[in-house]
Amino acid sequence: MGPVVITGGFGRVGSLVRPALLTAHRLRVVDRVTGDTLPGEESLVADLAVPGVAEQALAGASGVIHLAGDPRPHATWEEVHRANVGLTRRVLDAAAEQGVPRVVLASTVHAMGEYNRPRHRPVDPAWEPRPCCAYGLSKVIVESLGRLHAELTGASVVGLRLGSTGYALDEARYLGMWLSERDAGPLMLAALTAGPGWSVHFGMSANTRRHWDLSSARKLGYEPRDDSEPYAATAGPPTAVICRIFDGEDNPRA
Repeated sequence: MGPVVITGGFGRVGSLVRPALLTAHRLRVVDRVTGDTLPGEESLVADLAVPGVAEQALAGASGVIHLAGDPRPHATWEEVHRANVGLTRRVLDAAAEQGVPRVVLASTVHAMGEYNRPRHRPVDPAWEPRPCCAYGLSKVIVESLGRLHAELTGASVVGLRLGSTGYALDEARYLGMWLSERDAGPLMLAALTAGPGWSVHFGMSANTRRHWDLSSARKLGYEPRDDSEPYAATAGPPTAVICRIFDGEDNPRA
């Protein structure tokens, strides 16, 4: 079995999940910046936007976890289209060319952000996407690209709508969508076990205040262990405007 490629692997989320992934897979970490590798890893420092790099990165791979992209809810459409839509298309084309059988795509809860209102809860991942910002819209398109890739190639393609991952839990509005470091790795491992075809799931911990349905993720074998509630007493009010995901009577903006 070839290595699992993790794009953006030296970034915020990649650094959290790599130790757990290494319990089951060899890794090839691909990033534009250098970083320290762990035992069982190889690295490729390169820009996936450069023609031919994605094909090189995915050669001989048994799977790919695509984390590289622009995660800023306030980014412009041009920025997220280039970094998220365009780059994902390049990675998926390379995965098809190289015959990579498993693909995990990092999506975001912002793809469903307009459902973050009391009248919609709990939010089912099978509902029609309703993004709350350009970033969320770019990930909706990423999900559609993933579905098309699965239908055209027969590969296993999983989209993970990640919550707040790798950030300090210092604002109360994130308590319901927090994904802990301890849960993030097992979520990625579970996604790599999915059968052929497309599926999309929310990725959060077992938070008391969670209103995003994890039933489908649990069917993959994901069993979250952490809860954000111990942080509730010290989590403060909003400090900045993010996007429309936090509009609503129980989601005050800054």
